[in-house]
Amino acid sequence: MAERIRIGLIFSYNKNWIAGSYYILNLIQALKLLNDNLKPSLVIISFSEDDFIKIKQINYPYISYKVITIEGIKVTYPITYRIINKFFRIFKIDKILYKTSKLKVKSLGIDFLFPSLNIPFFKPIKKIFWIPDLQEHFLPQFFKEKEIKHRKLEQQKLIKQNEMIVFSSYDALTHFKNIYPKAKNLTKVLQFAVTHPNYNQLNFKKVLEKYKINRSYYFCSNQFWAHKNHKIILEALKILKKQNREVLVVFSGKESDYRNPNFFDELQDYININKIENQVKFLGFIDREEQLLLMEKSIAVIQPSLFEGWSTVVEDVKAMNQHIIVSSIEVHKEQLTNNMTYFEPNNAVELANIMLKFIDMEPPKIKNDYEENKHKFANDFINIIKSLKIKL
Repeated sequence: MAERIRIGLIFSYNKNWIAGSYYILNLIQALKLLNDNLKPSLVIISFSEDDFIKIKQINYPYISYKVITIEGIKVTYPITYRIINKFFRIFKIDKILYKTSKLKVKSLGIDFLFPSLNIPFFKPIKKIFWIPDLQEHFLPQFFKEKEIKHRKLEQQKLIKQNEMIVFSSYDALTHFKNIYPKAKNLTKVLQFAVTHPNYNQLNFKKVLEKYKINRSYYFCSNQFWAHKNHKIILEALKILKKQNREVLVVFSGKESDYRNPNFFDELQDYININKIENQVKFLGFIDREEQLLLMEKSIAVIQPSLFEGWSTVVEDVKAMNQHIIVSSIEVHKEQLTNNMTYFEPNNAVELANIMLKFIDMEPPKIKNDYEENKHKFANDFINIIKSLKIKL
């Protein structure tokens, strides 16, 4: 048998952008489904051994781990360096890597790096960069000026270097081509799929008791970032209360936004002013298994986001054949084929009417074979490697 290609995957288990962590975990789970002769050898790269715990639980058969350290410098995680616009923002660490050659890691021993970092240490390796979305070009009000400048400079650098770029959706790729029509980069789309832990082993009654949920509910599972558009749900709840229908929405997700530090407090103020406290329950960042169980057992999931690259929440819903009430942005339309009800993301009346409808009538749920999505994810990733003329 030919020697397995060695693929380096940069990983951090980072609650500040958990979707990025899930992305790599789901990729490894998908690759595990490949025929044995197609399975690549994986090298997981991080700045902390603690990040490896979640990956080791997957039991991928051909895997090793590398911790990058720099002599005389203590590198700790979580470090939220975001490749181009979302992955692993390494505060000042990139500058250190430019200046030092005293890396303790003599060789990463890999042929290929994903998602790549644009720093000299990784120059000899064949690299694939990842742009989940280009939100900063469309919703600049949700970013600091310095961050927008940084993201755009990184994108321009990749274009100048003619690097290969993977996008999470055709919607994101279209945006890139429209924004940078002269770019000659090799581009690919990699639509990820999720692999769920066995959450049905949990006792649903005990989970409800733990979080003091005592009636039927809708579920919204997003980190509390402004572009996730939580407020439209609160506005819909206000409308429903005026109709004497106190519908409950349960929210999970980390309750902070580094770009808009007052965002969660503003939502709380809106709830208090409009006296809808009885219709809202915030759980914070919860265990993945509990999140999925609460999602599946809800009336429906609500995903009101104004912008996405490829929504993990939508994939979760697809995997469990749950219904989703979802904003009518293009990427959601690309991502969904059934079990969805769209609403205009700024129309609280429309959302309220949909929520009221499904309180009185169970939403339709068509069963899909989601295993095909996971196999496609793995095969698409391998085909990206083949497109770089790397022999498997």
